[in-house]
Amino acid sequence: MATTISDIARLAGVSRATVSRVINNPEQVKEKTRNKILRIMEEQNYVYNALAGGLSKNSTRTLGLIIPTITNPIFAVSTKGIQNAAAARGYSIILGSTEYAEGMELNLVRLYLEKRVDGIVFTGNPQDPRTAEYLASRQIPYIVTWEVSQSDRVPFVTFNNIKAAYQVVDYFISMGHRRIGMISGRFYETGRAKKRWEGYVEGLKNWDVPYDENIVIQKEYSVASGREAMGRLLRDPNPPTAVFCGNDILAYGAIAAAKEHKRSIGTDLGIIGFDDLEMSAVMDPPLTTVRIPGHEMGSMGANALIDIIEGKTTETVQYVLETDLILRSSVPKLK
Repeated sequence: MATTISDIARLAGVSRATVSRVINNPEQVKEKTRNKILRIMEEQNYVYNALAGGLSKNSTRTLGLIIPTITNPIFAVSTKGIQNAAAARGYSIILGSTEYAEGMELNLVRLYLEKRVDGIVFTGNPQDPRTAEYLASRQIPYIVTWEVSQSDRVPFVTFNNIKAAYQVVDYFISMGHRRIGMISGRFYETGRAKKRWEGYVEGLKNWDVPYDENIVIQKEYSVASGREAMGRLLRDPNPPTAVFCGNDILAYGAIAAAKEHKRSIGTDLGIIGFDDLEMSAVMDPPLTTVRIPGHEMGSMGANALIDIIEGKTTETVQYVLETDLILRSSVPKLK
């Protein structure tokens, strides 16, 4: 016979309600009692039927998460923040990736609602206008991370992409660079890419540096794309002395191309990335890059969404976190 919640309560010397709180709201139970109950559950091979429990109160304690791709490690950082925060409050997550494919976002949302998720975390704004309409018609709460939401009624947790990109240009200028190129993500794929470009343009304008569209290239986020784009920039009749890459992965490809063109990074060519992936500190040379609060953003997003789901707030939360420019040795100071 399968172990029941009553069996666990009897063995732990607590009420059924306390066991239920450990399952559904673990933060409400003292750590010592919680650990005792969890240990007994493990010893008894007790498995809680979340679906059955959820159906009885119209909740499965599950969040759906949509990310753009599984190939960029930065999204693993924010996903970990979401998962850790959710688990601490008795929720699990379902993860899906759009891989920037048209229609995939709405398909994932429909799948998540079939699975009866309580809310959805978006990495960036919904790209398909049908998505927001679909969620609104079903009154499913959701939160946007990585970007400012397109509606003042939708909560978000983000960082200032424009400000971060502006600081990159500002640093290049302080190091004596005036011919500054950019390898950007594609604007139509992600709003973050366009915001970083806007910050780049604003930075140039502030220093009265002419904008040259010939040294701004939009590419998909990949090493191969960064390599190809940097090759094009270095073949320009007046090549840049500095290049801002829309993320670190593009920067890795740019570094490879620069070496192929016999350019010395950190001596006569500067490169700055965005994200501060783990590999960036051990590149040759170590990459100067923008560090973003990925884990914190994910954690805050999950907690904010759960507060909405559980009726603990009626406010539309809007958090804008800080970034840091991590200075390494990939940008030379021109004489």
